[in-house]
Amino acid sequence: MIRKLIVIASLILAVAGYSTAADATVRIMTQNMDQGTGEGYIIAAASGAIPGFTLADAVDLTFAELNAGHLQQRAALLAGKIAEQKPDIVALQEVTLWRIGPTPGTALVPVYDQLTFLLSELLKRGALYSAVAVNTVDDVALPGNKIGALRLTSRNVLLARLDWQSPALYFTDVRSHIFNNALTISGLQVQSGWISATVHKGDHQFFLIATHLQSAVPNFNLAVTVQVAQAGELLSALQYVTGPVVLCGDFNSDANDNPGVLDFTPTADNIKAAGYTEVWGALKPGNPGNTWPLYIDDQIPISFPATTPFERIDLFFERGLLALQIDKVLAPGSPGFTPPFGSDHAGVIAVFRF
Repeated sequence: MIRKLIVIASLILAVAGYSTAADATVRIMTQNMDQGTGEGYIIAAASGAIPGFTLADAVDLTFAELNAGHLQQRAALLAGKIAEQKPDIVALQEVTLWRIGPTPGTALVPVYDQLTFLLSELLKRGALYSAVAVNTVDDVALPGNKIGALRLTSRNVLLARLDWQSPALYFTDVRSHIFNNALTISGLQVQSGWISATVHKGDHQFFLIATHLQSAVPNFNLAVTVQVAQAGELLSALQYVTGPVVLCGDFNSDANDNPGVLDFTPTADNIKAAGYTEVWGALKPGNPGNTWPLYIDDQIPISFPATTPFERIDLFFERGLLALQIDKVLAPGSPGFTPPFGSDHAGVIAVFRF
């Protein structure tokens, strides 16, 4: 696979203010938005797990699941929590654009755009955020039976708060990356990516990585191999970074090391072994802090039953900063709303001094 690198050269997103020699603090939130499907129908069809269930059948069912999933209303729930918490930086995963059309090559009509939904809902609440970087990791169109084709454009996004701050918050050397290691299932390639940037506040700075690693897949051990290799790519990229570092995102690796869950992988431990502190574990020892899943998707018939989270996969790691606080952020819907939360992932917000 050819490595893709998009460089947003010398991007500076600044808010009027002044610099100071005093220590700076920053509030960072990570949130997987849930793209509306776990792609379980597609994987089942591609792998032949359900006899007679074709890829076109899976596309139709996926589209029906999207239509039942209230993507715009869920974005409003998440926007409400972001506006309430006021993070300086928001790292988002599964910020998906869904399009349809007569054929895979002409699937150009937008039906659901989670980035547009979220920014619009934030603006309604007077919360001014802008996209610092958009990391497009997948762009796949597949034919259906009842619809011509369904196209998924999956993105990681880094948002920054635009209102007055003193000292100023700004970014340089913002880059979007695609991992060299990717999963392929029955000819379908699943890519993952990450965003890097140097974050400045006053006279202080740190290096930020926001990522979404490959998830584990039942009965497909290669998925974990790919995930571990992707984390290795991140650590290799960081070996020459000498200053403070924050890594955050959906790592799909249970930091509680529960051997009974699907995402029991060595990735979180490998990052800790490389010298990075896992922030929740450091600040809240003994508190499992599980973040996923708040509900289950890819059901037949389509439904989104609530569940108690049993994995902690939405994580912060740091090196060279002082982590002051970390908390989960839940965005519940009103009684009877389905799915029952703004995402199947809890958000996590952390405060650092640097």
